[in-house]
Amino acid sequence: MLSYRTYIAGEHGMSTSVSRDRRRQFWVDPYLQGSLVFRVVMYWLVCLLTVGIVLMIGAALSDIQAPVTAVTTMLLHFYVPAILASLLVLPVIVLDCIRHSNRFAGPVVRFRQAMERLAEGETASPLIVREGDPWKYLADQFNQIALRMEELENAQQGESQETSSDHSEEAFHSTSV
Repeated sequence: MLSYRTYIAGEHGMSTSVSRDRRRQFWVDPYLQGSLVFRVVMYWLVCLLTVGIVLMIGAALSDIQAPVTAVTTMLLHFYVPAILASLLVLPVIVLDCIRHSNRFAGPVVRFRQAMERLAEGETASPLIVREGDPWKYLADQFNQIALRMEELENAQQGESQETSSDHSEEAFHSTSV
């Protein structure tokens, strides 16, 4: 396991195969990414509705004398192909949204897991993010805080061991006298 001290000293080398395997995971945080997908689909529906209403108003105002059935037929001839074309593009947009959301959802999941491990008293391995990643600075700060916590815990354990050994020696000397 990579230690914080080794990571901060810059002696870590994350293999490219490991980093590629991590990036291949598509659905990292279902709650976050699911809400993004829901929002994209809702924006798509609002867009279709808005375009439909504008087309309907435009068609109705362009020829006020035309019967409603003629306007409706004209709208269907133009609007249905547009809906079908946008429906073909929607999965591409949703997949790109999920893929792009991995750039922030993945590190957020790793931050959450590392913080949970630290809160439970475990020593978490350092967070490693790609160079140039917007989260790099935050990960480095987190790793320094985790290293500091680890050093404080080690110092506290060392002090408690010294005091317990001092008490053991005092007890030994008092019973042997």
